[in-house]
Amino acid sequence: MHISLRTGAIIWLLTVEFFLAQFLAQAFWSDYSMIPNDISLLGATLCGVENPAPDGIEYVCSPLNLVFNAGLAINGILVVLGTWATRSIWPRRRIVLAGLWLLALGGDGAFIAGIFPFNVSMTLHSLGATFALLVGALGFMAIGLATLRTNAGYAIYSILTGVVCVLASVLYGSEIYLGLGRGVMERFAAWPNTLWYMTTGAMILLGYLKPVTAGKPNPLSAWSSR
Repeated sequence: MHISLRTGAIIWLLTVEFFLAQFLAQAFWSDYSMIPNDISLLGATLCGVENPAPDGIEYVCSPLNLVFNAGLAINGILVVLGTWATRSIWPRRRIVLAGLWLLALGGDGAFIAGIFPFNVSMTLHSLGATFALLVGALGFMAIGLATLRTNAGYAIYSILTGVVCVLASVLYGSEIYLGLGRGVMERFAAWPNTLWYMTTGAMILLGYLKPVTAGKPNPLSAWSSR
């Protein structure tokens, strides 16, 4: 395996750090519940700021907000770096180029959301979160469509992950929670996202995903040569 590809797979596996950051921040905020509360509340940099959710926790105070925000920003960096390093493994199709750009934009969004907590700039935080959850999910679907002929099982997994994230993002944004709770719906939009990077990284390392060399001229060749 090419060192860059292996490195990219490991980088994507390291996105597990975002789960660790979330769970640590939750563990040090005893009154926090995942069911009604947004993930973003864990990043509030001040105690007593207004909760934008109508039915969420009244007193917002996240002791480990720095851990959460750093974890979110690092997650975005890992997504972008892993996308660049693993680009050679995908089929040589234009839909892949689109998908990789969507993944990179999703990573950029996570970084922006991490460095601009909701109480610092709701506009920038919301924009970053939208890119991270929705745009990145469209990238999963593009990658899935591109790999249907070469790895049907992985392709279906990628497409379904994208569909779940998109639907959950739309429902969350529309304040439709299907009786699950606002926080649960947001996690349906966010958690499969990180799991896709972890799963893809593991599959690359284990040899279940391998570089595709056959096919039409590679539209990524100019990008890859930089």
